[in-house]
Formats: sequence, C-alpha cells, structure tokens
Amino acid sequence: MESTSPQIMQVFDRYYAAGKKIYGEISKKIRSGKALQLEDQLFFLRLFLLVLDRARFGEKEQLILSFRPFKELYKQLRKVQHIKMIKEGYDSYFGHEKSLFSEYGKAIAADKKSIYTHVYEIILSISPQDWENLYQEVYRQSRGLSILTVNTAITQIINEELEYFYFDSKTKLDPQSIHDIYKGIKKVIFLEKIRLNIGLNTIFTPQVHEQVMGLENKMAAWHRNQLLLQHLGNYLAKKEKVSKKFQPVITKLQQSHKGQTQIIADRCRRLFVKMLH
Repeated sequence: MESTSPQIMQVFDRYYAAGKKIYGEISKKIRSGKALQLEDQLFFLRLFLLVLDRARFGEKEQLILSFRPFKELYKQLRKVQHIKMIKEGYDSYFGHEKSLFSEYGKAIAADKKSIYTHVYEIILSISPQDWENLYQEVYRQSRGLSILTVNTAITQIINEELEYFYFDSKTKLDPQSIHDIYKGIKKVIFLEKIRLNIGLNTIFTPQVHEQVMGLENKMAAWHRNQLLLQHLGNYLAKKEKVSKKFQPVITKLQQSHKGQTQIIADRCRRLFVKMLH
C-alpha cells in the first residue's frame, strides 16, 4: 500500500515553515495582517493534526500536547481578527460622521492595544523547542500512512461537517449557526487543499468550490457586521445614559444584519443541496 509520508510532510512543511516565519516577524512587531496570516497557518496545523489523529485511530493525547503551546495564541489571534473587523465596520458604518463618535473610536483603539499586548506576551512565551516538538510529532505520526487511510480520515471529517450544514426552508439561521457554518466551510476548504496536495481528487466540483468561496465572502461581511453590533452593544451597556445619536447607526446596522442574514440563508440552501447530494 502506497505510503503518503513524503507527500504529507511536504504539505505540512509548507504551512509549518510559513507559520514559523510569520511568528518570527511578529515576535519583533505585531501587525494585524501578519497576525491574521499566522492565524490561518495555525488553523491549518490544528486541522492537520485532526487528520493525523483520525488516520492513526486516536493517538490524540500526544498530538494535543504538541499543539498545546500554540492553543492560546491561536485563540488570541482570532481576537486580533475580530478587533480588526470591528474597526473596519466602524469605519464603514460611522463613515464621515466618525468625529461625532470619537469616544467610541477611542474605545476600539484601547481594546486593540490590550489585545495586541496580550498576544505579544503569548508569542514571547513560545520557544523554538515548542516549534521543534510540534514538527517531530507530526513527522512521527505521518510515517507509513497510506493514501487510503488519509483519504478515509479526511472524508470522515468532511462528512461530519456536512451534517451541520443541513437545514430546511423553515429553519431560521441564528448567529451561532452561521458562525458554525462559517468555520465548517473554512475547514472543508482546507481539507480539500490537503487532498489535492497529496495527489487525491477534490470531493466537490470546481463550480461548488466557487460557490463556497462566494458564500465565505458573504459570511465574512456578515461576521464584520455581527461583531460591530456586539461590541457597540457592550460599549453602550456600560453607560448610564446612551446618546440618541447612536440610534440611527444601530438601526442601520440591524437592517444590514437582517438583509445579510437572509442572503446567507438563501445561498446556504442552494449550495448545500449540491454538497449534500
């Protein structure tokens, strides 16, 4: 049975090397763009470990241990993404009237500074040996795996994600459901990339992949709106008295949120019929 060890390590090496390089860069200075790139690399590495765990029928403990130093970093990098999206939403929805809401703009800036400080502290706590331990564990787990075994593992994970995608015309998508679908779509896209890079065909057609990418973009815009609504709501909840000047912005945000949610629901129904059948 053909071993996939060389192919697997080639795929892993690419993301591992990119992640380690970006980590070195932001250990000197954190930039949001680089932080988001590192989040993507760590997302892939976590998913890669999940594939290995399935392929090895449950050596999860060692795999979890190897990623443990990076777990909190990944979590906090997501917060970097969130505060960036909140700032983008603030720039978009408050527009030319931002000067009227400068206090809220300062609150966003303060949250950003706090998040960046925490991320930097975590980065400094991760050692070169942590990176080496992760690599060695993946190398050990990937040795001797067959194409059939890896194919089965990836297919199982994709099928599990697809189960969460099913809903009928009467089902109303709530924010948590959309968030879960968003994460699931990202996972499926990365798993399909792994399949291609080790010489397997993708499960879904190019047309489906194109629609998946379109849905992912719509969900990113929805996510930006959702985060700004939550952040602004938390900010205003701390005030004894809320100025009426916020009401037009809140109404605009809520209307946009409702419209984007409907668009995503319609696209999901059309797309998931193709993916599930």
